[in-house]
Amino acid sequence: MASDAKPSGKAEDTPKAAQELESLRWIRERRSIREFTGEKIPDEHIELILEAARHAPSPENMLMMRFIVIRDDQETKEFLADIAQEMAQTAFGGAPFELTSGRNWFIADPYRAAVYARLRDGELFRYPEKSDTVIIVCASDSWHDAGYIYPNELFGSVVCGMAVQNMWLTATELGYGCGYEALVCSDPRHAQLIRDRLGIPPIWVPLTAFCIGQRVSARALGPSRAPLEGLMYDERWGKPYRRIAFRK
Repeated sequence: MASDAKPSGKAEDTPKAAQELESLRWIRERRSIREFTGEKIPDEHIELILEAARHAPSPENMLMMRFIVIRDDQETKEFLADIAQEMAQTAFGGAPFELTSGRNWFIADPYRAAVYARLRDGELFRYPEKSDTVIIVCASDSWHDAGYIYPNELFGSVVCGMAVQNMWLTATELGYGCGYEALVCSDPRHAQLIRDRLGIPPIWVPLTAFCIGQRVSARALGPSRAPLEGLMYDERWGKPYRRIAFRK
């Protein structure tokens, strides 16, 4: 028998597609944070963030990912910061200001030039030393019981990337900042130094130092994103995807 009750006007009466998804909110609000206060984060919050990582999907649930959680070893944090600064100087030290000033439009003047100076000398990338937690994320294409290879570039690194995203969104919801520090592992020689220091077996590849901490300040703005039409194709390459609002 049909109900005579009228819609209440509450969110639950709105079609699902018209509601703002909570998960999409945290995706939009996520920012890369490179300045931390050094303050401690409650243990239970770190454990919630780690819990999110272990729920990342992996082929056949083989979990070709491992994480080294560094909280108390300040010497290792500073070691990682030294590597990051050295690599940043190599990558950005000779770049002209104009190369990145357009991408950094959201940094207000007169601070943009100062941020760029810290980019060039690598100081901007020393944030592992002020992070509460640094997580060394490792992948492997050998640590499983399948009879064939799951190459890292197609599987292990992708699985680890999804785990990092899970942690990042959880940390964002809890009010913390995160930074993905790939520079520390981008040179194989540095990756080997990290292996030796932390006892990582040869079949595991360190991918990044994922940093979590109390933010010095929240970033309200971030780099602009391309529209759907700029990134998505409909059915085949070259045919732009048209969002619903533009189809009529």
